[in-house]
Amino acid sequence: MVDKRKNLSDNERQAIYEALLLRSVNGKLKRRTTTIVAHLFNINRCYVQAIWRTAKQCLAARVLVDVSCKRKNNCGRKKVAIDMSRIATIPLNKRTTLRALAHELGVNSSTLHRLFKQGKIRRHSNTLKPYLRDDNKKTRLQYCLGMLDAGTLQFIDMRNIIHTDEKWFNTTKKAKRFYMLPEEEDPLRTIHNKNSIPKCMLLCAVCPP
Repeated sequence: MVDKRKNLSDNERQAIYEALLLRSVNGKLKRRTTTIVAHLFNINRCYVQAIWRTAKQCLAARVLVDVSCKRKNNCGRKKVAIDMSRIATIPLNKRTTLRALAHELGVNSSTLHRLFKQGKIRRHSNTLKPYLRDDNKKTRLQYCLGMLDAGTLQFIDMRNIIHTDEKWFNTTKKAKRFYMLPEEEDPLRTIHNKNSIPKCMLLCAVCPP
């Protein structure tokens, strides 16, 4: 498999030039020489041709042949500077997804995804909390006070109290996903009313042994 890399080290570039020089005759390459050298170093032929072209330019200018990489140390694509403090000023309803947040910041969503992988942005799942009115708080406080012993002001013995809770589950879903063979027929799932799916109830009781 041909290596599609674009950044060759200076030693590799020099070795490629020497391999071309050995196969040249009077400064000219034979047919398919660049292809042979490209297969030898497992790179694309265009890189070999570019190195030979650079060497010919140096010889034409009567200077020392230098096929090293001309890129500076600070080269390539620069990182996009993002003011992270701007995220806190964006309304919450406009940053529910990375795509929406990227649109507000004016950057690519891949940039924010990279920041998320680095831990600079966190994902938060928010759930609704019950809103307690004043009478709800009063009822809860009265229940807590009712669990106190009037004489000692300590909580009463709760080993004779059983805590129960119930949970309702739908017996099926409106839409379900299956993985099937191509020759299998689609299953037929029917119900009298999709908005009235039968339910089952689980009752849980917690008490001391």
